[in-house]
Amino acid sequence: MRIFLAVLFLISAALGQEKLTSQKDRDLYNLLRKDLKAFAGEVTGNAPSELGQARMIVRWLAEHLEWKATDYQQRTVPEIINRGGGNCNELAMVAVAAMKEIDIRMRRVREINIHKETPARGETARAKVKEKGNRLSVFGRHHNDHVWIEIYDSKENEWYPADPSIGVVGTKEWLEARAGFGKRFTLDPISEDMIVPFAIVAADEKGAFSINRSQHYMVEEFGRLYPGRLDNLHAWGDWVRLLDELDDKAIGAFNGEVNLHDYEKTIDSLAEVYSELRSEYLRK
Repeated sequence: MRIFLAVLFLISAALGQEKLTSQKDRDLYNLLRKDLKAFAGEVTGNAPSELGQARMIVRWLAEHLEWKATDYQQRTVPEIINRGGGNCNELAMVAVAAMKEIDIRMRRVREINIHKETPARGETARAKVKEKGNRLSVFGRHHNDHVWIEIYDSKENEWYPADPSIGVVGTKEWLEARAGFGKRFTLDPISEDMIVPFAIVAADEKGAFSINRSQHYMVEEFGRLYPGRLDNLHAWGDWVRLLDELDDKAIGAFNGEVNLHDYEKTIDSLAEVYSELRSEYLRK
């Protein structure tokens, strides 16, 4: 068994290193494994701001570590790096660890999004809820959870999104990749099934997910992405109303107090409203 597991580990690591196509990238990967501070300093170079530094770290990690499906194993940052990648939470862990080494102020973010409808996922999710409780209801037949981080930029005195799975940093770039009506950028093919976020919560200083960012991103900033266009659409009012309706339920699910599967009809309605919003926008 030990030999079998060792072989699996070596195969996984080799697959993860397929993205290391240049000597420079191989050297950076070795730094990532051995000296996170040196890696962060080398990758960020002379970036003039925290946001610029974060962008360079996130982009390199997204380009050179593999996204891997969730397997419910607990891993340390070195284990994730040696494995050659991980799921969204594990990739965020690596990014956070690297950014801490150069004193970038950040906070973890949890999200629930409208996901491509998949009945089999719904059955798996319901079984997980029965086995482990309501916290596992953050994914289901028509929704999924996701993890990323926010970066504080002292020059702008503002928090900005950074997604180590997709490889985007900055509000406009993130919105175009996650909610935009045009072609979306991503370095993670799995993200194509994540249609649009509807609940976004950041961690406070104690690590509790209590800072509601849903309205900021999915109403205020989404509206600014298409200035003067969305709030004139018929579906916009329903979009804002349903986001507000699901906010407390999503936070309750993160805290294990609410089974989000009880609100699948509302999630289905929100998915329909987003589709209507997109269709209305593209018709005009």
